[in-house]
Amino acid sequence: MVKASLEAELVGEVDTRIVSDYRLLDRSFRLSARELSELADEQSQQRAMIDIFVSALDEASRRTRAYEAADRVASWLADPSRRGATPDIVVVVDDRGNAVARNADRNRMYGQDLAGALPAVQRALRGDTATGIWQKQDENKVLQVAVAPIRGEDHRVLGALLVGYDVSNGLARAEGELLGRDVAFLLGDRVYSSSLAEGAVSEALGAHLFGPGQAAVQGAMQGNPSAPFTVQLAGDEYVGVVGPVPSGGSQTPLAMVVLANRTAQIGKAGATNVILLLTVIGAIVVLVYGFLIGTSFIRPIEQMEEAILAVINGRTDTRIELESAEYGGLAYRINQLLNVFTGTPEEDEQGRVSSPPGGGGRWQDDSIAQSSIAEPGATPPATAPVAQGAGAGEDEVDPAVAAQLASEPEDAYYARVYREYVAAKQSVGEDVSNIPQDKFVQRLRANEQSLIKKHDCRMVRFQVQTRGTQVNLKPVIIR
Repeated sequence: MVKASLEAELVGEVDTRIVSDYRLLDRSFRLSARELSELADEQSQQRAMIDIFVSALDEASRRTRAYEAADRVASWLADPSRRGATPDIVVVVDDRGNAVARNADRNRMYGQDLAGALPAVQRALRGDTATGIWQKQDENKVLQVAVAPIRGEDHRVLGALLVGYDVSNGLARAEGELLGRDVAFLLGDRVYSSSLAEGAVSEALGAHLFGPGQAAVQGAMQGNPSAPFTVQLAGDEYVGVVGPVPSGGSQTPLAMVVLANRTAQIGKAGATNVILLLTVIGAIVVLVYGFLIGTSFIRPIEQMEEAILAVINGRTDTRIELESAEYGGLAYRINQLLNVFTGTPEEDEQGRVSSPPGGGGRWQDDSIAQSSIAEPGATPPATAPVAQGAGAGEDEVDPAVAAQLASEPEDAYYARVYREYVAAKQSVGEDVSNIPQDKFVQRLRANEQSLIKKHDCRMVRFQVQTRGTQVNLKPVIIR
């Protein structure tokens, strides 16, 4: 949508401005002629020009002086501060309109009647600086000329100075650069010069203008600019206007064309392809970013939420298992917190099993309080029996106690330990209403299996110990 809208706007801009572009070319051509006439008028007033007619002793001397003056004017105009290019012709004309001498060739054009060929020469001999178009048949050139009168000290017109530049490809390119358009000049039934590349483009323009567009060209040479027209030139579509060249009253059949490349103008809308590409890339980046966010950030959070919800719903053995650099530490701490709340024992890096603190003997869910599990090999209190264990106290184990614990039936053993544990808790003033026997036995079995695996032993039994106000379950390792 953006591209279509932009193309329509760009084409519309070209089509609506092409008539204005022709008017600008017309004014630019007139301004160029005016500048040339001012330069010619300035040089016609030089003393060397006047001396051609008042100081020369004979015709040969006058021709020599005229030739030298014409060369000097040509060099003067070639200076970049003026026209910046050597004129194609500089001619000194006498008061009858005949050529005295021209630049570059002393004898060429001598005596040629220019007043009859150029209305501008006639006006100059009447005292007015004039401009015009001159088709110089012998050189196959069309010249933009300016003619300035040469006046004596009494202001009488002694002759005239004619300066001319070819309406060449160079002029067409210079005018085209000013307009930002292509320019062509038409002479009779052919394209005389243009800013277009020579070859197929120029030939296609001539084929159109002197074929289907011939009526517009004829009208232009009669002084009537055409309406805008479109033409295909070497695969590109152009819009153009053809109109007359300001000729200063000369009868030279010369017209000029201004062309705007509609295809190139539409090509500017190709910038929207970059916008579309960037939009697609942006959409892909957003999708990839959303996927990364979903997998790296949101999904781990959802997993933690699901695990915590499962614990709340009674699945107290559920833990968070994440492989995430961002949330791995948080998941580990949440698992620790769940262990505290559920009373689940943990193993540290040395393999030691511990339970969460009891908080004054409070039974958290189905777990044994942290202080309830004593390390194997720890020094037992004086009232506790000594059993075979691991660690420092393993050498002092009473084999009879170990044998007695090992031979005790499992159901009787768990029932007895539970009764002793509850009685010990009550004796130190702790509330035991929230310690169910089935949960107690379940967690005791879990601790036994953990210790059996850790110490690679046959059996583990527990003994209840009281140390001050702290009630412990001391594991006894049985080989």
